[in-house]
Amino acid sequence: MLLLLPFALLMAQGRPPLIENEYVRVVQATDAPAAKPGALHQHKENRVMIYLDPGDIQIRYADGKVDNQHWKAGDIAWSPAGGMHTSQNVSSSTIRIIEIEIRSPGGKSSAEPAPKAVIDNPQVRVYKSSKAPAGKHFVAVDMKNASTTWDKLPEGAGPFVITELK
Repeated sequence: MLLLLPFALLMAQGRPPLIENEYVRVVQATDAPAAKPGALHQHKENRVMIYLDPGDIQIRYADGKVDNQHWKAGDIAWSPAGGMHTSQNVSSSTIRIIEIEIRSPGGKSSAEPAPKAVIDNPQVRVYKSSKAPAGKHFVAVDMKNASTTWDKLPEGAGPFVITELK
């Protein structure tokens, strides 16, 4: 059963989630360079990944497939729930990632226009803005200092990465 723990939990040992409620669980994962892959695990919830630092990560799936990922600071990605795999930071430096696990099923469409979205699917709309969305639950991340808030904007001018729940 321990092998099924989400990788984010393993990487954030001793750290409480930044945000945890019925809609999301948000952690700041710190992935140090490693000579060997981490433990075999899987993610049972879809996630938005916000890369605070650049780096290279190698994902090895139980079926033998290998996914070599290259991230720049500021990259944002959708990470769907998936099968068993290992993860290894093959970079020379530590990578910090804000991981937003989506607990709500979503599926509600929005007729209102949105800023240019980086991700737009049935669960979330992710975009950069200095303005909070009206009437929606959201997570806001300040890429400069990793400040992460629920249903309000962090202090500062922004723009912020807004993950709006549908």
